[in-house]
Amino acid sequence: MITPYSKTSTIAFWTDPYISKNLLEAHLDSNSDLASRLPNTIYQTCNFIETLIEKDRLIADFGCGPGLYTNILDQKGYQVLGIDVSRTSLDYAKEQNKKVIYKEMNYVKHPLNEKVDFIQMIYCDFGALAPLAQIDTLNNVNRSLTEEGLFFFDVMSDHYFDKQKEDYHSYREVDGFYIEGKANIKERTVLYDRLKLVMRHILVEGKLKKEFFNYDKCYNIKEMEVLLKDNNFEIVKVFSDTMGNKDFEASDTLCFLCKVIK
Repeated sequence: MITPYSKTSTIAFWTDPYISKNLLEAHLDSNSDLASRLPNTIYQTCNFIETLIEKDRLIADFGCGPGLYTNILDQKGYQVLGIDVSRTSLDYAKEQNKKVIYKEMNYVKHPLNEKVDFIQMIYCDFGALAPLAQIDTLNNVNRSLTEEGLFFFDVMSDHYFDKQKEDYHSYREVDGFYIEGKANIKERTVLYDRLKLVMRHILVEGKLKKEFFNYDKCYNIKEMEVLLKDNNFEIVKVFSDTMGNKDFEASDTLCFLCKVIK
């Protein structure tokens, strides 16, 4: 079994020139939640964010993709900054809305060069990061927030982990999701019970060889409270999803609104 986080590929996956085009299509597919949540959920999330922060404040969307949230928040009267590593998604976002400022940047490695009032990181991107990358991200969020700023993000829950099963399958495709031309794909799901961690290992063999390790770290409220406190954050409120619900027993996610400890 692969040692957890001994191999990572988060940036390589999201910036791969071929994959990023297919990811953009997935983001824009209103009938699929493969890359982004469904449109109704996105709208409800933005409506809920309205209850958390006053209008005219500056919101940064970490992992903004093609601007699905930033466009709505801009229409609601917020100043909006979109951050992503995918040039493909950012190019699309810039064409859709000239008012929103978009920056190609890795928020794990760099803080913003300006203070913002609210940072959101939606669709469980935080749990996809390795532990050290999570700490670096929290440090950069801390450095990027105003004194009264808020950090809003979601992760997969223990409830989600308990439903997962280990799996292996292989298949062939032509001009598929991962590579142009013919390819053999091997996909394996591995569960690490003690860590409540799901790893999906993808091996692509064709005219090129590509290998990806995608992680979903699942959390309960107490575990996240400890992680945040260790990195100078405190929880303000906890929800079962980004729409402000509190159905904790049945939800696959947890959502946290937190602030820097003064």
